[in-house]
Amino acid sequence: MEKRKGIDGLLIVDKPEGITSLDVVREVKRRFGVERAGHIGTLDPFATGVLPVAMNEGTKLVPFLSEGPKDYQVTLQLGEETTTDDWTGQVVMRQEWEGLAAAGITALIHTFRGKILQTPPMFSAVKVQGRPLYRLARKGIEVERKEREVEIYRIQVEEIELPLVRFSLSCSKGTYVRALGRDIGRKLGCGAHLLQLRRVRSGPFTLEQAISWKRLTELSTADALHPWLISLSAALPDLPEVIGDERLVKMVRFGKEMMVQDLSPQALPAFEKGECLKMSSPDEGLVAILRSEVKGTDIPRANPEWVALRPLRVFRPSPVPLPLGGEGDSENHA
Repeated sequence: MEKRKGIDGLLIVDKPEGITSLDVVREVKRRFGVERAGHIGTLDPFATGVLPVAMNEGTKLVPFLSEGPKDYQVTLQLGEETTTDDWTGQVVMRQEWEGLAAAGITALIHTFRGKILQTPPMFSAVKVQGRPLYRLARKGIEVERKEREVEIYRIQVEEIELPLVRFSLSCSKGTYVRALGRDIGRKLGCGAHLLQLRRVRSGPFTLEQAISWKRLTELSTADALHPWLISLSAALPDLPEVIGDERLVKMVRFGKEMMVQDLSPQALPAFEKGECLKMSSPDEGLVAILRSEVKGTDIPRANPEWVALRPLRVFRPSPVPLPLGGEGDSENHA
């Protein structure tokens, strides 16, 4: 029995091995009747872990979500380099690894900490002349790629059981962990590829918030997702919040700018000029994302006719759950 017409917000899925990020989105849309959905960041089919999925009104949040570090757990296999830089590709080079010492491997891996240059893998979504590299790679075509600067904030060797090396890292957006593994193997002189890759954090979202794939595929209604749903407002914890009364909410819903004279300085959070804020309503949740045109502390002295807050995104009110009961029983979420 359907209790809602839709569901808004973010769902953190623990993506399993063997499916694409787009497969996850398609399943969420099909299974829960979601009209609009998209994943934030991509995981390769062989990779597992944190995959945030924005649903319905949640898709409007994407440009405003903080681009925080991404954390991974990695298993690297030494001695073989592949076409894809992971175990799914064809082996293109083999070298001996038996002479390597654990201390030397650890020391070399730590040299990758900080800002580094990477050449994206051919099997990647990076575009050259408007064409994704992976499409060329599938045809056996290799083209020159420009190096990109990324940053490795932390890298820590966890275990060495040759030819396997397990390490964890925290890195910037745009880092190709497959390319990092490839480059470590080349510097060691034996080649390497990724055997396992698990994302445990993507910005503010962690595995602790994630629903497993098994659990997700056991559910059948949007209401059943509520224990894992991150609301629109909760997805933006770092934005200053304005609590709008009925008058201000109505103004924003009509796309009107708020003038200095419309605001009470005593009810405003601290914010800088040009900063994004969120407006919430006790009854409707997140109403809008606003841009400040005046610094908060300047409002008491500002011209009352000046524009103070300008709507950037306005959100539709979330559907109100209907009472449970009737033809079916509520689902147990425990």
